[in-house]
Amino acid sequence: MTAPASELGRALAAAFGPDFVGKHLSTDVVLRHLDPEMIQEHFSWRDLNEILSRGRVEPAELKLCTGGSSLPEHAYTVTRAGHRVVDLTRTFSLMRSGASLVIDSLDRIHPAVRAATDDVMRMVGETASCNLFVTFDDAQAFASHFDEVDTFVLQVLGTKSWQVHGPSEEHPLPEYGDSDPARCPEAVLFERTLEPGDVIHVPRGWWHTVRGGGESSLHLTFAFTRRTGYDWLRWVAYRALDSTDVRESLARAGTPEEQRAQAERLVTAFVNEAKALTLRDFFDAERRRSGGRDTACLPWDVLKARPSAGTFVELATVQAPLMEMRGERLVLTAAGQEFVLPAVHREACETLVRTRRVGTAELAERSGTSPAAVSALVSALLRARLVTVTDGPAGPAEGWRAS
Repeated sequence: MTAPASELGRALAAAFGPDFVGKHLSTDVVLRHLDPEMIQEHFSWRDLNEILSRGRVEPAELKLCTGGSSLPEHAYTVTRAGHRVVDLTRTFSLMRSGASLVIDSLDRIHPAVRAATDDVMRMVGETASCNLFVTFDDAQAFASHFDEVDTFVLQVLGTKSWQVHGPSEEHPLPEYGDSDPARCPEAVLFERTLEPGDVIHVPRGWWHTVRGGGESSLHLTFAFTRRTGYDWLRWVAYRALDSTDVRESLARAGTPEEQRAQAERLVTAFVNEAKALTLRDFFDAERRRSGGRDTACLPWDVLKARPSAGTFVELATVQAPLMEMRGERLVLTAAGQEFVLPAVHREACETLVRTRRVGTAELAERSGTSPAAVSALVSALLRARLVTVTDGPAGPAEGWRAS
Protein backbone atom coordinates (compact mmCIF):
# COMPACT_ATOMS: atom_id res chain seq x y z
CA MET A 1 0.00 0.00 0.00
CA THR A 2 1.33 3.43 -0.92
CA ALA A 3 0.53 6.78 0.68
CA PRO A 4 -2.32 8.88 -0.78
CA ALA A 5 -1.02 11.54 -3.16
CA SER A 6 -3.71 14.21 -2.68
CA GLU A 7 -5.06 16.15 0.26
CA LEU A 8 -8.59 14.96 -0.52
CA GLY A 9 -7.39 11.36 -0.78
CA ARG A 10 -5.66 11.62 2.59
CA ALA A 11 -8.81 13.09 4.13
CA LEU A 12 -10.99 10.26 2.77
CA ALA A 13 -8.58 7.59 4.00
CA ALA A 14 -8.41 9.17 7.46
CA ALA A 15 -12.19 9.63 7.74
CA PHE A 16 -13.04 6.02 6.85
CA GLY A 17 -10.11 4.54 8.73
CA PRO A 18 -7.92 1.46 8.24
CA ASP A 19 -10.68 -1.04 9.07
CA PHE A 20 -13.20 0.21 6.51
CA VAL A 21 -12.17 -2.03 3.61
CA GLY A 22 -12.15 -5.20 5.70
CA LYS A 23 -15.29 -4.55 7.77
CA HIS A 24 -17.67 -2.20 5.94
CA LEU A 25 -16.86 -2.02 2.23
CA SER A 26 -19.79 -3.31 0.13
CA THR A 27 -21.79 -4.26 3.25
CA ASP A 28 -22.83 -1.06 5.08
CA VAL A 29 -23.88 2.51 4.41
CA VAL A 30 -21.21 4.58 6.12
CA LEU A 31 -21.46 8.35 6.73
CA ARG A 32 -18.44 10.55 7.38
CA HIS A 33 -17.74 14.28 7.25
CA LEU A 34 -14.81 16.16 5.70
CA ASP A 35 -13.80 19.81 5.79
CA PRO A 36 -16.06 21.55 3.22
CA GLU A 37 -13.52 24.31 2.53
CA MET A 38 -10.83 21.76 1.74
CA ILE A 39 -13.16 19.96 -0.67
CA GLN A 40 -14.09 23.19 -2.42
CA GLU A 41 -10.41 23.98 -2.94
CA HIS A 42 -10.34 20.82 -5.07
CA PHE A 43 -13.55 21.47 -6.98
CA SER A 44 -16.10 24.30 -6.98
CA TRP A 45 -18.50 26.23 -9.20
CA ARG A 46 -15.49 28.02 -10.64
CA ASP A 47 -13.98 24.74 -11.83
CA LEU A 48 -17.27 23.63 -13.36
CA ASN A 49 -17.77 26.98 -15.10
CA GLU A 50 -14.28 26.75 -16.59
CA ILE A 51 -15.02 23.26 -17.93
CA LEU A 52 -18.39 24.23 -19.41
CA SER A 53 -16.93 27.35 -21.00
CA ARG A 54 -14.62 25.18 -23.12
CA GLY A 55 -17.65 23.90 -25.02
CA ARG A 56 -16.32 20.32 -25.09
CA VAL A 57 -15.49 17.96 -22.23
CA GLU A 58 -13.92 14.98 -24.04
CA PRO A 59 -12.63 12.50 -23.01
CA ALA A 60 -15.19 12.94 -20.21
CA GLU A 61 -18.88 12.75 -21.16
CA LEU A 62 -21.48 15.43 -20.44
CA LYS A 63 -25.19 14.68 -20.44
CA LEU A 64 -28.44 16.13 -19.16
CA CYS A 65 -30.86 13.83 -17.35
CA THR A 66 -34.45 14.19 -16.22
CA GLY A 67 -37.28 11.86 -15.35
CA GLY A 68 -34.95 8.89 -15.10
CA SER A 69 -33.43 9.10 -18.57
CA SER A 70 -30.83 11.05 -20.55
CA LEU A 71 -31.95 13.78 -22.92
CA PRO A 72 -30.89 13.45 -26.58
CA GLU A 73 -27.58 15.15 -27.26
CA HIS A 74 -29.01 17.42 -29.94
CA ALA A 75 -31.24 19.05 -27.29
CA TYR A 76 -28.27 20.80 -25.66
CA THR A 77 -25.41 20.78 -28.21
CA VAL A 78 -24.72 22.57 -31.47
CA THR A 79 -22.22 22.11 -34.32
CA ARG A 80 -19.55 24.81 -34.54
CA ALA A 81 -16.49 24.66 -36.81
CA GLY A 82 -17.22 21.00 -37.49
CA HIS A 83 -17.34 20.02 -33.82
CA ARG A 84 -20.28 19.18 -31.59
CA VAL A 85 -20.12 21.54 -28.58
CA VAL A 86 -22.28 22.31 -25.57
CA ASP A 87 -24.81 25.08 -26.18
CA LEU A 88 -24.88 26.81 -22.81
CA THR A 89 -28.08 28.74 -23.55
CA ARG A 90 -29.99 25.51 -24.25
CA THR A 91 -28.26 23.68 -21.41
CA PHE A 92 -29.14 26.24 -18.75
CA SER A 93 -32.70 26.54 -20.05
CA LEU A 94 -33.18 22.79 -19.68
CA MET A 95 -31.65 22.86 -16.21
CA ARG A 96 -34.06 25.62 -15.18
CA SER A 97 -36.83 23.26 -16.32
CA GLY A 98 -35.60 20.49 -14.03
CA ALA A 99 -32.80 18.69 -15.91
CA SER A 100 -29.69 17.66 -13.97
CA LEU A 101 -26.21 17.99 -15.42
CA VAL A 102 -23.92 14.95 -15.25
CA ILE A 103 -20.27 14.70 -16.26
CA ASP A 104 -19.08 11.09 -16.33
CA SER A 105 -15.34 10.44 -15.90
CA LEU A 106 -14.61 13.91 -14.55
CA ASP A 107 -11.27 12.49 -13.36
CA ARG A 108 -10.10 12.33 -16.98
CA ILE A 109 -10.19 16.13 -17.40
CA HIS A 110 -9.60 17.61 -13.92
CA PRO A 111 -6.20 17.00 -12.26
CA ALA A 112 -7.25 17.47 -8.63
CA VAL A 113 -10.22 15.12 -9.05
CA ARG A 114 -7.95 12.70 -10.94
CA ALA A 115 -5.52 12.60 -8.01
CA ALA A 116 -8.33 11.95 -5.52
CA THR A 117 -9.77 9.21 -7.76
CA ASP A 118 -6.39 7.51 -7.94
CA ASP A 119 -6.22 7.66 -4.13
CA VAL A 120 -9.64 5.97 -3.92
CA MET A 121 -8.16 3.20 -6.09
CA ARG A 122 -5.25 2.86 -3.67
CA MET A 123 -7.61 2.88 -0.70
CA VAL A 124 -9.90 0.09 -1.92
CA GLY A 125 -7.57 -1.70 -4.34
CA GLU A 126 -10.01 -1.48 -7.25
CA THR A 127 -10.48 0.47 -10.50
CA ALA A 128 -12.31 3.77 -9.92
CA SER A 129 -13.72 6.80 -11.73
CA CYS A 130 -15.44 10.01 -10.65
CA ASN A 131 -18.72 11.44 -11.91
CA LEU A 132 -20.16 14.91 -11.27
CA PHE A 133 -23.86 15.61 -10.59
CA VAL A 134 -25.41 19.10 -10.57
CA THR A 135 -29.04 19.59 -9.56
CA PHE A 136 -31.19 22.65 -8.85
CA ASP A 137 -34.27 22.88 -6.64
CA ASP A 138 -35.81 19.44 -5.98
CA ALA A 139 -34.99 17.96 -9.41
CA GLN A 140 -34.45 14.21 -9.70
CA ALA A 141 -32.09 12.99 -12.42
CA PHE A 142 -32.92 9.29 -11.99
CA ALA A 143 -35.74 7.28 -10.48
CA SER A 144 -34.98 4.90 -7.61
CA HIS A 145 -32.18 2.63 -8.78
CA PHE A 146 -29.08 0.72 -7.75
CA ASP A 147 -25.56 0.79 -9.16
CA GLU A 148 -23.48 -2.27 -10.07
CA VAL A 149 -20.50 -0.52 -8.46
CA ASP A 150 -19.64 0.61 -4.94
CA THR A 151 -19.52 4.36 -4.39
CA PHE A 152 -18.34 7.20 -2.22
CA VAL A 153 -20.75 10.13 -2.61
CA LEU A 154 -19.17 13.45 -1.65
CA GLN A 155 -21.40 16.50 -1.24
CA VAL A 156 -19.36 19.50 -2.40
CA LEU A 157 -21.85 22.36 -2.49
CA GLY A 158 -25.53 22.77 -1.64
CA THR A 159 -27.71 19.97 -0.28
CA LYS A 160 -29.20 16.73 -1.59
CA SER A 161 -31.82 14.43 -0.12
CA TRP A 162 -30.85 10.74 0.08
CA GLN A 163 -32.80 7.61 0.93
CA VAL A 164 -31.02 4.23 0.82
CA HIS A 165 -33.32 1.19 0.73
CA GLY A 166 -30.92 -1.74 0.69
CA PRO A 167 -30.56 -4.53 -1.89
CA SER A 168 -33.27 -6.53 -3.65
CA GLU A 169 -30.75 -9.26 -4.59
CA GLU A 170 -27.18 -10.00 -3.61
CA HIS A 171 -24.15 -8.89 -5.62
CA PRO A 172 -25.70 -7.74 -8.93
CA LEU A 173 -23.42 -7.33 -11.94
CA PRO A 174 -23.83 -5.54 -15.27
CA GLU A 175 -24.26 -9.05 -16.72
CA TYR A 176 -26.68 -10.18 -14.00
CA GLY A 177 -29.40 -8.42 -12.04
CA ASP A 178 -32.94 -7.04 -12.31
CA SER A 179 -32.99 -3.23 -12.13
CA ASP A 180 -36.74 -2.79 -12.60
CA PRO A 181 -37.70 0.12 -10.27
CA ALA A 182 -40.69 -1.93 -9.11
CA ARG A 183 -38.19 -4.14 -7.25
CA CYS A 184 -36.97 -1.25 -5.06
CA PRO A 185 -37.54 -2.21 -1.40
CA GLU A 186 -40.03 -0.02 0.45
CA ALA A 187 -38.02 0.08 3.68
CA VAL A 188 -35.62 3.01 4.12
CA LEU A 189 -32.40 2.02 5.91
CA PHE A 190 -30.67 5.41 5.70
CA GLU A 191 -32.17 8.86 5.21
CA ARG A 192 -30.38 12.17 5.30
CA THR A 193 -30.06 15.50 3.53
CA LEU A 194 -26.37 15.66 2.70
CA GLU A 195 -24.63 18.96 3.36
CA PRO A 196 -21.24 20.22 2.14
CA GLY A 197 -18.52 17.94 3.48
CA ASP A 198 -20.77 14.91 4.02
CA VAL A 199 -19.58 11.73 2.32
CA ILE A 200 -21.38 8.37 2.29
CA HIS A 201 -20.41 4.92 1.11
CA VAL A 202 -23.29 3.23 -0.76
CA PRO A 203 -22.68 -0.48 -1.41
CA ARG A 204 -23.12 -2.09 -4.80
CA GLY A 205 -26.68 -3.20 -5.45
CA TRP A 206 -28.28 -1.02 -2.75
CA TRP A 207 -31.28 0.88 -4.08
CA HIS A 208 -31.38 4.62 -3.45
CA THR A 209 -33.72 7.52 -4.12
CA VAL A 210 -32.07 10.90 -4.58
CA ARG A 211 -33.36 14.39 -5.32
CA GLY A 212 -32.26 17.98 -4.88
CA GLY A 213 -32.53 19.22 -1.32
CA GLY A 214 -32.50 22.98 -1.80
CA GLU A 215 -31.62 25.71 -4.26
CA SER A 216 -28.62 23.89 -5.74
CA SER A 217 -26.48 20.80 -5.32
CA LEU A 218 -23.07 19.74 -6.64
CA HIS A 219 -21.73 16.36 -5.64
CA LEU A 220 -19.01 13.97 -6.76
CA THR A 221 -19.49 10.21 -6.94
CA PHE A 222 -16.35 8.08 -6.80
CA ALA A 223 -17.40 4.72 -8.27
CA PHE A 224 -15.20 1.64 -8.04
CA THR A 225 -15.65 -1.80 -9.53
CA ARG A 226 -14.66 -4.62 -7.21
CA ARG A 227 -13.34 -7.85 -8.64
CA THR A 228 -15.70 -10.79 -8.28
CA GLY A 229 -15.68 -14.54 -8.68
CA TYR A 230 -16.71 -13.96 -12.28
CA ASP A 231 -13.45 -12.07 -12.91
CA TRP A 232 -11.46 -14.88 -11.31
CA LEU A 233 -13.21 -17.52 -13.43
CA ARG A 234 -12.46 -15.59 -16.63
CA TRP A 235 -8.82 -15.23 -15.57
CA VAL A 236 -8.52 -18.96 -14.89
CA ALA A 237 -10.09 -19.67 -18.28
CA TYR A 238 -7.48 -17.44 -19.93
CA ARG A 239 -4.69 -19.21 -18.05
CA ALA A 240 -6.07 -22.55 -19.24
CA LEU A 241 -5.30 -21.60 -22.85
CA ASP A 242 -2.06 -23.53 -22.46
CA SER A 243 -4.18 -26.67 -22.77
CA THR A 244 -4.80 -27.89 -26.32
CA ASP A 245 -8.19 -29.16 -25.15
CA VAL A 246 -9.23 -25.57 -24.43
CA ARG A 247 -8.00 -24.27 -27.79
CA GLU A 248 -9.55 -27.11 -29.79
CA SER A 249 -12.58 -26.27 -31.94
CA LEU A 250 -15.89 -27.42 -30.49
CA ALA A 251 -17.33 -30.58 -32.06
CA ARG A 252 -20.45 -28.99 -33.52
CA ALA A 253 -20.95 -31.93 -35.90
CA GLY A 254 -19.88 -34.59 -33.40
CA THR A 255 -22.04 -37.30 -31.93
CA PRO A 256 -23.59 -36.74 -28.48
CA GLU A 257 -20.93 -39.04 -27.01
CA GLU A 258 -18.12 -37.05 -28.69
CA GLN A 259 -19.57 -33.77 -27.47
CA ARG A 260 -19.89 -35.09 -23.90
CA ALA A 261 -16.31 -36.31 -23.99
CA GLN A 262 -15.07 -32.94 -25.21
CA ALA A 263 -17.04 -31.12 -22.50
CA GLU A 264 -15.48 -33.39 -19.86
CA ARG A 265 -11.99 -32.65 -21.20
CA LEU A 266 -12.73 -28.92 -20.98
CA VAL A 267 -13.95 -29.21 -17.40
CA THR A 268 -10.86 -31.23 -16.47
CA ALA A 269 -8.52 -28.68 -18.06
CA PHE A 270 -10.25 -25.81 -16.25
CA VAL A 271 -10.32 -27.56 -12.86
CA ASN A 272 -6.66 -28.58 -13.12
CA GLU A 273 -5.71 -24.96 -13.82
CA ALA A 274 -7.94 -23.60 -11.05
CA LYS A 275 -6.54 -25.97 -8.42
CA ALA A 276 -3.05 -24.66 -9.06
CA LEU A 277 -4.05 -21.01 -8.52
CA THR A 278 -5.04 -18.89 -5.54
CA LEU A 279 -6.80 -15.55 -5.18
CA ARG A 280 -3.44 -14.06 -4.26
CA ASP A 281 -2.11 -15.20 -7.63
CA PHE A 282 -4.98 -13.31 -9.26
CA PHE A 283 -4.35 -10.12 -7.27
CA ASP A 284 -0.61 -10.26 -7.99
CA ALA A 285 -1.30 -10.74 -11.70
CA GLU A 286 -3.49 -7.62 -11.56
CA ARG A 287 -0.70 -5.64 -9.94
CA ARG A 288 1.73 -6.79 -12.61
CA ARG A 289 -0.62 -5.48 -15.29
CA SER A 290 -1.55 -2.34 -13.39
CA GLY A 291 0.00 0.90 -14.55
CA GLY A 292 -1.06 4.50 -14.12
CA ARG A 293 -2.34 7.41 -16.11
CA ASP A 294 -0.01 8.43 -18.92
CA THR A 295 1.04 11.80 -17.51
CA ALA A 296 3.36 14.28 -19.22
CA CYS A 297 6.04 16.03 -17.16
CA LEU A 298 7.96 18.22 -19.57
CA PRO A 299 10.71 19.26 -19.81
CA TRP A 300 12.08 16.19 -17.99
CA ASP A 301 10.40 13.74 -20.39
CA VAL A 302 12.70 14.98 -23.16
CA LEU A 303 15.75 16.55 -21.49
CA LYS A 304 18.95 14.55 -21.75
CA ALA A 305 20.08 15.87 -18.35
CA ARG A 306 19.23 13.76 -15.32
CA PRO A 307 16.87 15.22 -12.68
CA SER A 308 18.75 17.41 -10.22
CA ALA A 309 18.64 17.44 -6.42
CA GLY A 310 16.04 20.21 -6.46
CA THR A 311 13.40 18.17 -8.32
CA PHE A 312 10.58 16.08 -6.94
CA VAL A 313 9.71 12.57 -8.05
CA GLU A 314 6.29 10.90 -7.80
CA LEU A 315 5.35 7.27 -8.39
CA ALA A 316 3.11 7.19 -11.47
CA THR A 317 1.52 3.77 -10.98
CA VAL A 318 -1.77 3.69 -9.10
CA GLN A 319 -0.90 0.53 -7.19
CA ALA A 320 2.57 -0.16 -5.86
CA PRO A 321 4.65 -2.14 -8.37
CA LEU A 322 5.70 -5.64 -7.39
CA MET A 323 9.34 -5.77 -6.30
CA GLU A 324 11.53 -8.86 -5.95
CA MET A 325 15.21 -9.66 -5.83
CA ARG A 326 16.58 -12.05 -8.43
CA GLY A 327 20.16 -12.67 -7.51
CA GLU A 328 21.92 -9.30 -7.61
CA ARG A 329 19.11 -7.63 -9.54
CA LEU A 330 15.99 -5.82 -8.39
CA VAL A 331 12.96 -6.51 -10.60
CA LEU A 332 10.02 -4.10 -10.65
CA THR A 333 6.87 -5.36 -12.36
CA ALA A 334 4.15 -2.91 -13.44
CA ALA A 335 2.11 -2.03 -16.52
CA GLY A 336 2.66 -5.55 -17.84
CA GLN A 337 6.43 -5.14 -18.02
CA GLU A 338 9.47 -6.09 -15.96
CA PHE A 339 12.13 -3.48 -15.19
CA VAL A 340 15.50 -4.82 -14.05
CA LEU A 341 17.67 -2.56 -11.87
CA PRO A 342 20.90 -2.98 -9.92
CA ALA A 343 20.33 -4.14 -6.34
CA VAL A 344 21.82 -0.90 -5.00
CA HIS A 345 18.53 0.83 -5.85
CA ARG A 346 16.40 -1.38 -3.59
CA GLU A 347 16.24 1.00 -0.60
CA ALA A 348 15.47 3.99 -2.80
CA CYS A 349 12.68 2.12 -4.61
CA GLU A 350 11.13 0.94 -1.35
CA THR A 351 11.28 4.49 0.03
CA LEU A 352 9.62 5.87 -3.11
CA VAL A 353 6.83 3.29 -2.93
CA ARG A 354 6.14 4.16 0.73
CA THR A 355 6.17 7.94 0.31
CA ARG A 356 4.87 8.15 -3.30
CA ARG A 357 6.08 11.76 -3.74
CA VAL A 358 9.44 12.97 -2.45
CA GLY A 359 12.29 15.31 -3.31
CA THR A 360 15.18 13.58 -5.04
CA ALA A 361 17.64 14.93 -2.45
CA GLU A 362 15.44 13.64 0.38
CA LEU A 363 15.08 10.30 -1.39
CA ALA A 364 18.85 9.95 -1.46
CA GLU A 365 19.14 10.87 2.22
CA ARG A 366 16.33 8.63 3.44
CA SER A 367 17.50 5.61 1.45
CA GLY A 368 21.20 6.04 2.24
CA THR A 369 21.93 6.24 -1.50
CA SER A 370 24.25 8.70 -3.22
CA PRO A 371 22.57 11.66 -4.99
CA ALA A 372 24.16 10.56 -8.27
CA ALA A 373 22.72 7.05 -7.95
CA VAL A 374 19.25 8.40 -7.11
CA SER A 375 19.41 10.77 -10.08
CA ALA A 376 20.28 7.84 -12.35
CA LEU A 377 17.45 5.76 -10.86
CA VAL A 378 14.87 8.53 -11.28
CA SER A 379 15.99 9.08 -14.86
CA ALA A 380 15.57 5.36 -15.66
CA LEU A 381 12.15 5.16 -13.97
CA LEU A 382 11.04 8.29 -15.83
CA ARG A 383 11.95 6.77 -19.20
CA ALA A 384 9.98 3.67 -18.20
CA ARG A 385 6.92 5.89 -17.39
CA LEU A 386 6.90 4.64 -13.78
CA VAL A 387 7.44 8.08 -12.22
CA THR A 388 6.87 11.74 -12.97
CA VAL A 389 9.34 14.53 -12.21
CA THR A 390 8.58 18.16 -11.37
CA ASP A 391 10.64 21.17 -10.37
CA GLY A 392 8.66 21.83 -7.19
CA PRO A 393 6.77 20.01 -4.42
CA ALA A 394 3.34 20.53 -6.08
CA GLY A 395 3.14 17.66 -8.55
CA PRO A 396 0.54 17.11 -11.27
CA ALA A 397 -1.87 15.74 -8.66
CA GLU A 398 -2.68 19.09 -7.07
CA GLY A 399 -1.00 21.77 -9.09
CA TRP A 400 -4.02 22.96 -11.13
CA ARG A 401 -6.93 25.17 -10.23
CA ALA A 402 -9.43 26.82 -12.52
CA SER A 403 -8.76 30.52 -12.96
